[in-house]
Amino acid sequence: MIGQSIQKWDALDKASGTFRYPSDLYRDQMVHLAVLRAGRAHARILAINTLTARQAPGVLRVLTHADVPGLNSFGLIAPDQPVLCHDRVRFCGDAVALVIAESEREAQAACQLIRVEYEDLPAIMDARLALEPDAPRIGPDGNLCHEVDLGFGDVEAVMAASDHVVRLTYSTGRQEHAFLEPEAGIAYRDDRQRIAIICGGQNPFADQKQIAAILGVPLEEIHVSHPPMGGAFGGKEDLNVQAHLALAVQATGRPARYVYGREESIAYSVKRHRFEVDVEVGCDTQGRLTGFRANLLADTGAYMTLGPPVLVLAAEHASGPYRFQASRIRGRVVHTNTGNASAFRGFGNPQVILGIEQAMDELAAKCGIDPIDFRVRNLLSGGDRAGAGHIVRNDVTLSRLVAAARKGPLLSSPDRTLPQIAADGKCRATGFAFVWQGFGLGAGAEPGSSATLRRDENGQFWLDCSSADLGEGNLSAFQQIAASRLGCTAQDIHLDIGTTDNTNSWSTNASRSVVVTGNAVARAAEQLAIRIAAGENGALQETAHFAPAFPEKLVLGAPHVGYSYGIQVVRLALDTVTANVTVEQVETWLDAGTVINPDGVTGQIEGGLAQGLGFALSEDLVQRDGHVLNNRFSSYILPTIRDVPTDVRVHLLNHPDASNPLGARGIAEVGLTPAAAAVANALARLLGHRFTQFPIRPEAILPVMEEALS
Repeated sequence: MIGQSIQKWDALDKASGTFRYPSDLYRDQMVHLAVLRAGRAHARILAINTLTARQAPGVLRVLTHADVPGLNSFGLIAPDQPVLCHDRVRFCGDAVALVIAESEREAQAACQLIRVEYEDLPAIMDARLALEPDAPRIGPDGNLCHEVDLGFGDVEAVMAASDHVVRLTYSTGRQEHAFLEPEAGIAYRDDRQRIAIICGGQNPFADQKQIAAILGVPLEEIHVSHPPMGGAFGGKEDLNVQAHLALAVQATGRPARYVYGREESIAYSVKRHRFEVDVEVGCDTQGRLTGFRANLLADTGAYMTLGPPVLVLAAEHASGPYRFQASRIRGRVVHTNTGNASAFRGFGNPQVILGIEQAMDELAAKCGIDPIDFRVRNLLSGGDRAGAGHIVRNDVTLSRLVAAARKGPLLSSPDRTLPQIAADGKCRATGFAFVWQGFGLGAGAEPGSSATLRRDENGQFWLDCSSADLGEGNLSAFQQIAASRLGCTAQDIHLDIGTTDNTNSWSTNASRSVVVTGNAVARAAEQLAIRIAAGENGALQETAHFAPAFPEKLVLGAPHVGYSYGIQVVRLALDTVTANVTVEQVETWLDAGTVINPDGVTGQIEGGLAQGLGFALSEDLVQRDGHVLNNRFSSYILPTIRDVPTDVRVHLLNHPDASNPLGARGIAEVGLTPAAAAVANALARLLGHRFTQFPIRPEAILPVMEEALS
């Protein structure tokens, strides 16, 4: 059962259009919500007048901060974001008032009737300016949200003695998650008189804790359900519709519905962190790496969200899977008035891999060494110290991947000559990047997962866990794992999942589900199988917990207990007339550990690739005075089916990981993380130029191309 491709448990319903997502849910007598957003980047609230809005047709209630009965703030790490602002707004999307009406149209119309008197304050749109001594103060403790300082050895001396040093400075964009289903949900009083919220989210227990605090009620009076949704990619970890839905039910006693419009979602929801990166890498004449130095500056926006752990993961991964004599990695994450940034697939690693992987190509060229050989010469091994300062406990399997990748069509015939313009007016080149990605939540942050397997009185098996299915197929993997222990088929494992009434398996994020929750499922199934084999009859139940064992902690969230490894190779074409880049072929060589469902892994890598190409070549929010200008899919340029190559090959080499009994590795992020670095290396091969702003758009390529080809 494990290692076989199976059909996802919800595939037929989704393909036939009968599956009901959170945005499809209705209840009788529902009220509808609209949120009045601040519409300005930074301002003091002087007065809020809701009288006219309250008298508008269909309006039941208009709520402001004075109507929040409990804690008027929320946040995954610190409750620093207001549910409804009372004294100050810190970005254009801040919620100021909540309209509850009989219809969505009436709620939106009444929003326009609310009058708020503001006193505009100086705003900061650039992370570098946030740290200036005279910068306007955004956060309660200033503009520095978090900082890290990692590494080992005397990096100054080592860099000074290096024969070759490469320095790269660049910035990355604010990428939109662009899930097919926007933030959506309903809420109502259930038959136990709890406020029940059904919505897209990634951890029902984290939501429950925040909502109970906002309403000022005990946890048991809140029930949260996260049914399968139309995508998340980290963008639904933070509260979105939940608190406003709960307030509406509490205020009216009626069911409530709230679905973000697409423009609302793009303009005001969380995004990938914009990074400013400065990196130096040294080596000797033999191509042995010497020193690594990096300075990272990340923009988390108006509120903390998950800024600190994103920075920590970026710092941990910035030096890549390579061995150095000394390193120093400093990072800061700051507040600006640009809007919130939070979790996004890759969690800081895509922003920093650009530095180390471009530098590896540059140093290899200076040494006259093949760039693959250069990397292999410097790969970490088990027992080595990584750049962040921790000891890598388990085997680094990239050298095995290299042996296989070199037999593939893209790396078996590397570019030997300068690029030539083909008959179709395009130049072509190949680029690649190595990648490592820690899975799980990191040292000190990973709580582990619990799961329950039960056999009911009819002999049917049930899996009980709170894990949400974001579309990635984790529940199907759990079914396979349980079935392999119980000697049945995956279809024999029925699902009872995704709510605060289930066994707490914590969050669906950080490439942790199959590794952490999957091992808990395996243990519970093994325990149940032992009782069945002993002849116990009737209803049976077993609950098990799994948490990886961390040998050390650098800082909260680092290091990770294990890593996934991959090599991504792209073949791209540059149109010498339009400067458009088309990626024509991609090969990904991946060590996924023990693979549960090969088709599921392949699908994850292919989907991540599409997002990675957007991060590399087109996706970035454009703002003016804090307002998002490209808040539609017609102006926010996502890769389409025309932009993703038809020739995509995913090769799985499976070396069980020593960090967990299943031997699994988390792989949800490795398809995205190296894509931009591979594209950048291919473009450098074509143009002899390193770009300093990602995404790399045609308007940046055009002048460089004209000079290179002249």
